[in-house]
Amino acid sequence: MEQYLSIKEKYNDAILFYRMGDFYEMFYGDAQRAAAVLEIALTSRNKHQENPIPMCGIPWKAADAYIAKLIENGCKVAVCEQVEDPGSAKGLVKREVVRVVTPGMILNEELLDKTANNFLLALCMEKNRAGLAFLDISTGMFATTETATRNGRIPAALIDEALRVDASEVLLPSFFEKDPGYHYVTKFFQDRQITYLEKNAFSFSHSKQRLTEKFKTRSLEGFGCGDLSAGICAAGAAVWYVEETQLQATDHISTLKPYDLNAYLTIDDKSCRNLELLKNLQSGDRKGTLLAVLDKTVTAMGGRLLKHWLRYPLVDQTRIENRLEAVEEAKDSPSLRSTIQTHLKSVYDLERLGSRISMGHGNARDLISLKTSLFKLPELFELLDRYQSNLLKGSGGREEIQQELVDLAGVIEQGIREDAPPALAEGGLINDGYSDELDELLEIARNGKEWIAKAGVKEKEETGLSSLKIKFNKVFGYFIEVSKAQSKSVPSHYIRKQTLVNAERFITEELKEVESKVLNAHDKRAALEYQLFCQVRDRVVEKTRAILDMAAILARVDVLLSLARAADENNYARPAINDDEITAIDEGRHPVVETMIQGERYVPNSIFLDNETSQVLIITGPNMAGKSTVLRQVALTVLMAQMGSFVPAQAATLGIMDRIFTRVGALDNLSQGQSTFMVEMEETANIVNNATSSSLVILDEIGRGTSTYDGMSIARAVARHLHDLDGKGVKTLFATHYHELTTLEAALPRVKNFNIAVKEFKDNIIFLRKLVKGGTNKSYGIQVARLAGVPDEIIAHAKEVLASAENSRGNEKSPAPEEPANRESEQMDLFHTTDHHEKISARIREADISSMTPVEALNLLDELQKEINSSFPLKERAEK
Repeated sequence: MEQYLSIKEKYNDAILFYRMGDFYEMFYGDAQRAAAVLEIALTSRNKHQENPIPMCGIPWKAADAYIAKLIENGCKVAVCEQVEDPGSAKGLVKREVVRVVTPGMILNEELLDKTANNFLLALCMEKNRAGLAFLDISTGMFATTETATRNGRIPAALIDEALRVDASEVLLPSFFEKDPGYHYVTKFFQDRQITYLEKNAFSFSHSKQRLTEKFKTRSLEGFGCGDLSAGICAAGAAVWYVEETQLQATDHISTLKPYDLNAYLTIDDKSCRNLELLKNLQSGDRKGTLLAVLDKTVTAMGGRLLKHWLRYPLVDQTRIENRLEAVEEAKDSPSLRSTIQTHLKSVYDLERLGSRISMGHGNARDLISLKTSLFKLPELFELLDRYQSNLLKGSGGREEIQQELVDLAGVIEQGIREDAPPALAEGGLINDGYSDELDELLEIARNGKEWIAKAGVKEKEETGLSSLKIKFNKVFGYFIEVSKAQSKSVPSHYIRKQTLVNAERFITEELKEVESKVLNAHDKRAALEYQLFCQVRDRVVEKTRAILDMAAILARVDVLLSLARAADENNYARPAINDDEITAIDEGRHPVVETMIQGERYVPNSIFLDNETSQVLIITGPNMAGKSTVLRQVALTVLMAQMGSFVPAQAATLGIMDRIFTRVGALDNLSQGQSTFMVEMEETANIVNNATSSSLVILDEIGRGTSTYDGMSIARAVARHLHDLDGKGVKTLFATHYHELTTLEAALPRVKNFNIAVKEFKDNIIFLRKLVKGGTNKSYGIQVARLAGVPDEIIAHAKEVLASAENSRGNEKSPAPEEPANRESEQMDLFHTTDHHEKISARIREADISSMTPVEALNLLDELQKEINSSFPLKERAEK
């Protein structure tokens, strides 16, 4: 207990797994906490004494499952092992903590999501700069960035970046916890494990020294982060934490990558959730997300990279075009693409394999998996070399890395048995013929066992004792067992060893001599095999950097082929990237909704946005008509294009955006005393304070959480602000039920009105899902309520109330609007045309619309749309 308490003192914030034989034991408060979480029996040590010690334990072989459950419940686990052989220990067996497992420090593959990185993130301030660093110990990924502070606070942009990283564990300076002035930071990570470190862990001088020592460099200039003082502080704290918890070399973390926040399209955490990029808002899983639609990857590392590309779309046109070129080439060669993906399926997770082996956690089966993967490289790259794109071929030093790794696979094949067991201490790891010394020991062990088997037969024949058997156990080794009835007839040179109820056990000098040779050979063999295994593993560790570089190449290939397959299967088009800041989407579709829609066909819509005539689109129409779908599909189309994907449209030309903002729906945040309206206004404030003329803003209702006139005033003011921002304005799609906002079209030069068309039929409405020009003055709320199943008597009364309210409102004098009012907007009939082109008008007049079903009407619409498409350029077509 003295030993336990002295070790526990150093790891007060963790549950100590204290190894005792085949169990990990926990005591005192650790036992009480662990027993409750793990739902195991809580017992006690010294239970008959005055102060018994609470105690619980788990089998060491099953530790991973228990550790996972503790980690999920916010615990840290310090694993304390017996570091010497109990059989040879003089006195108390020496024990040491060999690693500390925390949410951000997990290496065991069974505890990790194979398609997601497991990041540890550090956040800090250094003078007038704020820095962030994150690393994934399971893959070796390590990156940092920083930005200027704002009024002595970490700016929202860096908080957004920290949330985008989506770390499992967050490191913060301890004064963030103690000083209420920094609680604005901690509140963002309430659902994550926060670990507070003392100030010295973030010290610039200590951090810089720690990093240069780790990377064995004189400075950090070679990584491009010599000037990132706050970034270095954060990165240094992350490395300090890794060293404190892992207690071993982490050479696979061999580089620190600085990056600029402005190098990627920013999508804040709320917008990521609103657009359902990675998680479904309702179910919380990936079904019904953009990730689910695009993810056709076949490797774990490709799955992780695709998720990274989704969260970090590019803003550099050349890089975007390079990705699109590669996707197009792969899309146009389906047979070759399929063959390559088939080969990629045989490639294991090189990132995590390489990292795990580098840290000494890899076993023989990991080496076999690595060998299998590396032997696939020649065939894979022979196929990839048929492409022109460098992103697919992986050119630029790839050939040299490939040869290194194929040679390494040969070393593994020569040394490691294909059927090697997962345990490293029991032998069976090394191939015959690999080592003369090992072969000699194997011969002794095999021949010895064979002699013992023959000796049993010989002794039975010579003694005539039919019950005689040669057996083995760990206590006595090899011995001769004879039944009780025949024990009096044994030869005189038999030495009695043990008496049982029904048998007697004997040994002989000759048997003990053979036993000594056989058993020593077995022990020596196991020790030598482990030594030889470590030699092979060390050869692999030497090539860790090459393994991780190859993993990066194959992950990129996997993602590009995935995007090509998604484009092929879903009929996506290659977007054109322009410098004119024009966003024109022809017959665009929502990539997720179109794959899940049932009972009706998907109706595509066209959108045109520029900085001259159509910058702010006010979109009206009833609930359920499809306004939200149109808004979201535009945002997703822009995002997909900038990540290098083809897009769900007939054609698209897109200017590069720097940020995508969404304000879609809202929920109470009662834990922080925020109402729905407060949450809505905070999201709105974030948009108007941070949007630029290169941003895309998606607003789905503003001001609905307060009184009608309050809400309408806020919505109108926000729309005008976005139109006038910095004298340039922001591309904005604004869906609203405030029909009064349609008057902005007459007052502001770059506002255009659109609505989602519907048809009324016998007091019912038919949703046509088509975005058409013009505003509407009806919301059809009562009809939607009927569709939802509201009883008829309520519907009837609602109509009476509505009629009365509309009459009253018509008799009141409305306050003069801020801008001159437009003529009254009318619901635009889908089959009414204002372009005066005789050919199309004649088609409409000839059609017997009144007798058409909705499907027939939609077919007519398609025909008319095709004629419009063939008659007008894209910009004019979108207006029409």
